[in-house]
Amino acid sequence: MTRRKPRGFAQGVQVRRATPSDAPAIAEIHVASWQAAYRGLFPDAVLDRLSAAERQVQWSRLLTDVATTLWVSEEGRRVTGFISACPSRDVDAPPPQFAEIAALYIHPDFWIKGCGRALCQALFDHLRLTSAQAVIVWALTGNIPARHFYERLGFAPDDARRDITMYGTTLPEIRYRQTLR
Repeated sequence: MTRRKPRGFAQGVQVRRATPSDAPAIAEIHVASWQAAYRGLFPDAVLDRLSAAERQVQWSRLLTDVATTLWVSEEGRRVTGFISACPSRDVDAPPPQFAEIAALYIHPDFWIKGCGRALCQALFDHLRLTSAQAVIVWALTGNIPARHFYERLGFAPDDARRDITMYGTTLPEIRYRQTLR
């Protein structure tokens, strides 16, 4: 297990590949970050019903799949965030030239502490070793903090827009893209 501290990031932030034993922490982060970031976008009742136990089942299954590309950030021995990547799922940005950030979530207690940036840097370093030439990510149009985060990392919105429906709520998304080479 290789741990590395990306240059220029917050003191104490480490990034490593996720293991199946990280599933409980990833599930807890997933729920806590949804409840904080998406309040006002999704109905409160939806967010209040989210279950870390249900998410743990999902993440436990994914973490046993060797094809899963997932990293976690840590401060001390606490998992603070995670990033998951996959080949692009968009027909107009096909793999292997395009990779996609499928999920990037940081526990709200660690927002604006360098965890997200460190996770993205680890992903970019990994993708530069592949045939991927660019990475895309979809963000909810109303999630302004996430959009600003991606823009600070050098992502730019492209022309792609879509509506997604989750938990009975339809929301618009915007796609961002960044070149890796």
